[in-house]
Amino acid sequence: MYCCSTESLEQQFGPRLAAEELRRSRRRGPRRTARMLLRGLRAHLPPDASLLDVGGGIGALHHELLDYGVKRACEVEPSAAFLQAAEEETRRRGHTGRVEFLHADIRLAAATVPDADIVTLDRVVCCDPDYEQVLQHSLGKARLLFGYSYPRHWLGVRAVVGLQNSLRRLRRTNFRVFVHPPERMESIIRTHGFSSTFQARTLIWQVGVYTRVATG
Repeated sequence: MYCCSTESLEQQFGPRLAAEELRRSRRRGPRRTARMLLRGLRAHLPPDASLLDVGGGIGALHHELLDYGVKRACEVEPSAAFLQAAEEETRRRGHTGRVEFLHADIRLAAATVPDADIVTLDRVVCCDPDYEQVLQHSLGKARLLFGYSYPRHWLGVRAVVGLQNSLRRLRRTNFRVFVHPPERMESIIRTHGFSSTFQARTLIWQVGVYTRVATG
């Protein structure tokens, strides 16, 4: 969950929204994009895998993977409120000691973020205009698997996002949502040595899972 500045991010993803998302997740489970990512990732999970969940929010995605067989996880989350909610959920689900939490922006903290077998970004690139750096740094940490979700690049989605951003400007809120070109994102992923193994979509969202191409 990223945006243009730390201040606008903390304003958008504050304690109230974090508490609401935590309650919703406990009642209904992961959101649909996370469920699709889980479906794509589970088919390729290596044994005792490590996970880096970038912008993991309340931790819904990595907690499901820990229950499924992932050995340990690291969440890098720039929202203090969402990170606190993720830590609360870790204690509730019995995952204490298996998750490391970093209150950071992946672009600024990449040097201190550990590599992992799996890297995930669920609804992250759409919250940052600098999506190329977010992808570059995240892919640079992925050893075997990479999965992410983003808004589909079609007219209806772009129109809705444009309207939402206009309302935010009227309310003098700095946070914005971005619909980035999928061809450019795919090119960045391929450049880092990954090939598509799973694709799924809803009316609004696109999900992709990729495996590193074996060399030699």
